[in-house]
Amino acid sequence: MIGPTPPSPAVPLLAELTEYAEHEPALDRRLWARPLVPEHDTDLLWAWMQRPHVAEFWAMDWPRDWIADYLRGQVEDPARSPYLGWVDERPIGYLEIYDPHRDGLSAHAPVLPGDVGAHVLIGDEESLGRYSVALGRAVVRMLFRRPGVLRIVGEPDVRNENFLSLLAFLGFRRECDIDLPDKRAAFMVCERADFERLASRRRRATR
Repeated sequence: MIGPTPPSPAVPLLAELTEYAEHEPALDRRLWARPLVPEHDTDLLWAWMQRPHVAEFWAMDWPRDWIADYLRGQVEDPARSPYLGWVDERPIGYLEIYDPHRDGLSAHAPVLPGDVGAHVLIGDEESLGRYSVALGRAVVRMLFRRPGVLRIVGEPDVRNENFLSLLAFLGFRRECDIDLPDKRAAFMVCERADFERLASRRRRATR
């Protein structure tokens, strides 16, 4: 019998490293992100990667040392920026921002100048329904604040229907399906105007 999921390992806030923060009025919570620090955050990411809902699509339920090496590589790669996402004082998710032109995605998908890519996970399964939309909106706003970003792109597994539905809700469109070395993926694109138009429409609808 599979027992209850153990609690996520504690990590320091390191709030002085905060690079993005916003107040989510619907939840009355502070959403914020800081750069991932491997010497502090590896145990947490290793634990999250063992969760079945993460391992199914990330396929990184590796030994801890492998995760440590992977995270160090993310930090050292100038084409990537890894972050830890928080709700108040609780770590909630992991974000990888990447340059799709240098990542290799451009060999498989129609990426354009001004595109930025992102991989996102929520670590604890019980948080998926509670924070998915709020975290997704915060990530999109965070990325569009970066200089020169015109579109956000992603390549989730075509089997990940829940995540694809979330992206569509946030304003992404499914431009095409592509074959990557490790999966069949949906090439998803979000343009700033589409995201802002959808967000504005929903704000008016709730007044």
